[in-house]
Amino acid sequence: MKRLTPAADICKTKTVYLRTDGPFLPEQFRRRSRRVRIKFRPTAGEKRFFRKKRYTPPSKWAPLNRTVTYGPLQGSRWDNNFMPHMRGLLDAAVHPSVRYIVNRKAPQTGSSATNETLLAWCADMQPGPALVVYPDANTGRRRFKDYLIPVFTESPRLRPLLTGLAEDTSSMRIKLQTMLIYLGWSGSVTTLGNVSCRYLFLDEVDKWNLASSKKEADTLSLALERFRSYIYGGKALIISTPSDPEGPITQFWEKSHARFEYHVPCPECGTMQAISDDNIRFGDHRDPDEILRSNLARFLFPCCGALVDDRRRIKALQQGVWHEIVEESDRPPRPLRVVLDADHPERIAFYSPAWISPLFTHSEIAAAKLRATRDPAAAHYYDNQIRAVAHIPYRQGRKTDAILALRDDRPEGLVPGGGQTSCLLAGIDSQDNGFYFDIRAFGWGMSLPSWGVRYGFVDSLAALEQVLWETQYQDDAGLYYPVLLSVIDSGGHRTSEIYDFSRRHPQQIAAYKGASGRRAQPYSKTIIDRYPGTRTPLPGGVELYLCDTHHYKDHLAAKLRIKADDPGAFLFHMETGEDYAEQLCAEYFDDRRLWQCPRGKANHYWDCLVMQQVAVDILGLKWMNSAQAE
Repeated sequence: MKRLTPAADICKTKTVYLRTDGPFLPEQFRRRSRRVRIKFRPTAGEKRFFRKKRYTPPSKWAPLNRTVTYGPLQGSRWDNNFMPHMRGLLDAAVHPSVRYIVNRKAPQTGSSATNETLLAWCADMQPGPALVVYPDANTGRRRFKDYLIPVFTESPRLRPLLTGLAEDTSSMRIKLQTMLIYLGWSGSVTTLGNVSCRYLFLDEVDKWNLASSKKEADTLSLALERFRSYIYGGKALIISTPSDPEGPITQFWEKSHARFEYHVPCPECGTMQAISDDNIRFGDHRDPDEILRSNLARFLFPCCGALVDDRRRIKALQQGVWHEIVEESDRPPRPLRVVLDADHPERIAFYSPAWISPLFTHSEIAAAKLRATRDPAAAHYYDNQIRAVAHIPYRQGRKTDAILALRDDRPEGLVPGGGQTSCLLAGIDSQDNGFYFDIRAFGWGMSLPSWGVRYGFVDSLAALEQVLWETQYQDDAGLYYPVLLSVIDSGGHRTSEIYDFSRRHPQQIAAYKGASGRRAQPYSKTIIDRYPGTRTPLPGGVELYLCDTHHYKDHLAAKLRIKADDPGAFLFHMETGEDYAEQLCAEYFDDRRLWQCPRGKANHYWDCLVMQQVAVDILGLKWMNSAQAE
């Protein structure tokens, strides 16, 4: 029976005014000629039935009423500190504007238990029919019997919602006093049909059998149709460990209106920041077994350089907050609640990798990362089960030996002479802690041969100025060659700093930004007249080049295939190292004709060479020859 919602709580109100004659009133009171005062005392059952509940958000409701029914904490009350990142997801799921909640997650991050907690909260606070869909029938029946039904039987708050009839807690449905919970599984048209539900829980969608039959639509589409009638108040919670780029969870992630990652405070300085496997440090150790055995890995907070162990990271996780993922880095990310109240998104997505779970250690993640660099199967495991991202098989298009074979006999810093060089160009890749640079000499004409002059890393713009304009680059005859144009990456967290640097050197520095996907033109130019994320004017403005990076990477890869003694060769000086060559081999070309960089592989010098190709187009070097220069 559906619980009534009285206009007044009769347990607390002493006087109730009846404006209509209810059929329950005795005849003498229904045919009254004047106002009559009737005194009565509600029974205990009437008080329980009509008591108006106080709204409690799921994150506060669960510790009071949810009993853990499995795992090491079985029998204890729900503790938000065990999986602290789930607090924000629980409360966001019941926000009025939200209809689709996506959780792209690693295993053992608390997602299944959170689903059951949210379902129990709905039964108590906002009841409505629900459908829970699992990858297969055996998994669904087992979860219903061993995990979901005990959620209601073990909780004093939820136990009265059961009817007490054995047939109402079968393996296919749970009938409560307040709502019905149906079971479904992928590939079954019958379990997904003839059901209208307010709440839809789709578990591990990347493991589903999507093809139900030749006569029906795919299983996922059938499941999503089940809550169409609940235009207001309907919720679909979709969770899964990702598989490949075409998997359902990745597609839902891409279509979300707002995406969120978990930020934690630094234990030393308190700065809130996202955490990543890039910040897990294990020194010079390269043996995964040794790292695990001796627990050698630590987490580095880049804000102040603090190195912390697992205990301090877990403590920081308990104080974390979800923040939006900002595609454009020109404004700071906003907290979850601010985004929900300001933008009212309908589709939201959460990113839950292994390192935000207290159940994973730094050393486990570091060992898995090292194994992923050596074994394709381990790389697949690391992407899906640790990083919680779609796995793209790695295919290397270039070899380091082929790069090193393009070295000539020049020392570092020496420019080819004899009229071969038209100018020096530089590409600069910006990082939070400094700048990678590459300076290259370019020749003349359409073949446009080039020679590497110098590459390296500096930690400040002042040091970069010294490398570009205060260092003299000469040929054998002592002729001096200045760096004519440098293209610098304006992305990352130093955008404002890069814009100011470009303004100080308007003829020597070009600000660059890579565009997503393929574009009709290799590059376009726009004027930036305000500092990123603010309304503060940028005096004079800055020219920003938006470039099709895939076009220039195509061209660069083709140049690297030219033999050393053929026209237009792309050569390097004799001191070029193997680490430099490895960065030029990091990226590969996928089936969609897009360049990809595998996670954990450095490609800074590759990006520098790409920006040099942009500088070539800006100056139009291919259309110049030595006779024109004279």
